[in-house]
Amino acid sequence: RMLQEDFTLDDVVIYGSDPEKNIKSTNMGAVTLSVNTMRDLPPFMGEIDIVRSLATLPGVSQVGEASSGLNVRGGGVDQNLIQFAGAPIYNPSHMFGLFTAFNPDMVNDVTLYKAVVPSRFGGRSSAILDILPKAGSVDKWGGDFMASNFSGKLSLNGPLIKDKVSILGGFRISYINWLLKSLSNTTLNNSNANFYDGNLVISAPLSENNEFTYSYYTSYDDFAFASDTTISWQNNAHSLQWKSKLSEKLKLETLGFYSLYDYGIFNQSGLNNFEINSNIKDMGGRSFFTYSLSPTQSITAGAEFKQVSVQPGELVPTGTEADLLPKKVQNEFGREAAAHFQHELELGEKIGLTYGLRYDYYQYLGARTVRTYQEGKPVSDGSAIGETNYAKDEVIQTYDGLAPRASFRYSFNKASSVKLGYNKMYQFIHLISNTATIAPSDVWKLSDGFLKPQIADQLSLGYYNNFKGNIFETSIEVYYKDLQNVVEYKDGANLILQNHLETELIPAQGQSYGLELYVKKNLGTLTGWISYTYSRSLRRVITPFEEENINNGAWYASNFDKPHDLTLIGNYKVSTNASISATFAYSTGRPITFPEAKFDYSGNNLAYFNSRNQQRLPDFHRLDFSVNFKLNGEGKFFDGDWTFSVLNVYGRKNPFSIFFDDAASQPPQAFRLALLGIPLPSLSYAISF
Repeated sequence: RMLQEDFTLDDVVIYGSDPEKNIKSTNMGAVTLSVNTMRDLPPFMGEIDIVRSLATLPGVSQVGEASSGLNVRGGGVDQNLIQFAGAPIYNPSHMFGLFTAFNPDMVNDVTLYKAVVPSRFGGRSSAILDILPKAGSVDKWGGDFMASNFSGKLSLNGPLIKDKVSILGGFRISYINWLLKSLSNTTLNNSNANFYDGNLVISAPLSENNEFTYSYYTSYDDFAFASDTTISWQNNAHSLQWKSKLSEKLKLETLGFYSLYDYGIFNQSGLNNFEINSNIKDMGGRSFFTYSLSPTQSITAGAEFKQVSVQPGELVPTGTEADLLPKKVQNEFGREAAAHFQHELELGEKIGLTYGLRYDYYQYLGARTVRTYQEGKPVSDGSAIGETNYAKDEVIQTYDGLAPRASFRYSFNKASSVKLGYNKMYQFIHLISNTATIAPSDVWKLSDGFLKPQIADQLSLGYYNNFKGNIFETSIEVYYKDLQNVVEYKDGANLILQNHLETELIPAQGQSYGLELYVKKNLGTLTGWISYTYSRSLRRVITPFEEENINNGAWYASNFDKPHDLTLIGNYKVSTNASISATFAYSTGRPITFPEAKFDYSGNNLAYFNSRNQQRLPDFHRLDFSVNFKLNGEGKFFDGDWTFSVLNVYGRKNPFSIFFDDAASQPPQAFRLALLGIPLPSLSYAISF
């Protein structure tokens, strides 16, 4: 007689086609994270956060808990090119960085290039973040739904034309105002915050050799501070891509895009109401082919072109009072073009080599009125001696340059290798800000006759070793980056609605260097990784005019200099349907400038600042924790996940900034602003159908 016994097998994890890719690849500093990998991290505010997931990797950081963008190897947030489906995105955040502006249900994977960047990418001096969207199913309909106590989202996908054309759509919205209303701070509980984002992807694999993909992305934020001033920003991006397999050896990719970033400040205090509007329009296209010379050799070559227009700011009075006059800063226009090639080859089993060259060409265009200044004096309003008028599309300034990239790999065996890389990049657009993160009050500025392009040269060296059949991955990398023409601002600079920003800015030298350690466990009941970075990011300003030098021409820490950065991540699988994960992060506090004295001038209390960035905020550390339960639908209509998480488990009051009072009757007192100073629980439920 036979007896039947039912039991459940443990999960089986299957690697991709090449589990030794980190050892064999010549792509230095290229990290790809899938959405499934990011699911192992404690969710931030109830859901996966793409940007914060990347910040757990060595060499990648953020300046605080509500920080938009990434700081990669000591660079600023504007030094990263963020692309969604090939279109540039200028502000990747919701609510000043509390949420990332990309719905993870719409994302297939993200790749960050931080060391040697493929020659087909350019336009930024630090890193490239390439985000690829998902495609819908061509044979059946399905979707995802998630609701948490902070936000909700819904996505649907399926065939428009069965087996030929698919559609994927998603929408996400916040309802976080209840949290603001519950706070004891009267300013915050009188504030309102809202955001949404949406995606649409239409994919048409018309044949085995040709596929068209259209992608649309939009996001919107507004934050009404104490019902007085509203700050808003919006991204809109379209892209159309054609992938073609022309032969067994030749592939072609062509893409066109249009991106709009619109942001503004609206004051409705009742007296002198006004609004300040700004935007960036970015439109262009690129095309490249890949030719396989052999199974061990390939060549990639192509070209790209784009036009950028920037409206730096327009003040529009909206009240009945006549105290404010309209003001509009001159628009800016630029044109970028590039040609590139790259050769990848394997020389036997031990040696791999990739080298490439990119030629960047840039024009600054009219219409514009440009000042001329007296020679031998600092560029200022007082040294202006004339103006030159340029017609529409007239070339005002031209820059170009060659940007070589190369990486070399030597494999000791199948489990270990050493890599050496060099990377050069040019950047023609700059974020003009005296803060450490992106804000709607910031100004984006194109390179012109006064502000030269940023140029970055980076050297990297790394050793990589896998253990126990690739269960453990380890790496150690060192790098040195030299930066030219980094933007710094003069002491006391006025950056808002400034028609002649060259009077407020000065070029700086920059350098950053560091050591990055990474240990990852891929398989087992307990998985996770440890990343540690020791790095320095420094600036120096030396000009012919002593009064413009910063810190007497000495090197000083940049706003993003955090020497020590440690992240510990663990995911423990309790059972087939339950897991526990935790993240602990520690970093040195970022630099800040404190006033050294206070004095009275004509009845006004004024602060005296001497040296820049000579003090630091207290060190940052935080523990996040989450528990996930999966409800198995047993093959029925849906299955679902419950996720409970707690951010900032022990209530650390990590300061985002330090400010000082101006009371005349006492010495200046320092106060810290902590944006997340309490444990913050969240509960979410997600289903797939």
